[in-house]
Amino acid sequence: MNDIKRLKEQQRDKHPGFDGYLDCMTRALFTGLSSFCLGFAGTYFVQKAVQTKIRYPVKYNVLVSSLVATGVAYQTTSTRTKSCQAAWMAYEGKHTVLKEETF
Repeated sequence: MNDIKRLKEQQRDKHPGFDGYLDCMTRALFTGLSSFCLGFAGTYFVQKAVQTKIRYPVKYNVLVSSLVATGVAYQTTSTRTKSCQAAWMAYEGKHTVLKEETF
């Protein structure tokens, strides 16, 4: 699996939508990573801005920022990966928005 091009070549005949699915999943995972970074930075700087009004010690700023960023990144990545999976299933004809089939 070190060679993505070779993997795409192997799966092209069996799964014609695999190239698009792989690209979509890559974008979804990087979107989740960037939402974690932006969520952490945003939460941390908001806490620093209102430091006099919050009632917990400064040492918990990183913990709270990490928890908020993890929640945001999980939600973002989960939503994006589900849309990638639905698009791949629709492309391969397994189910569509109008007609879902059980596997």
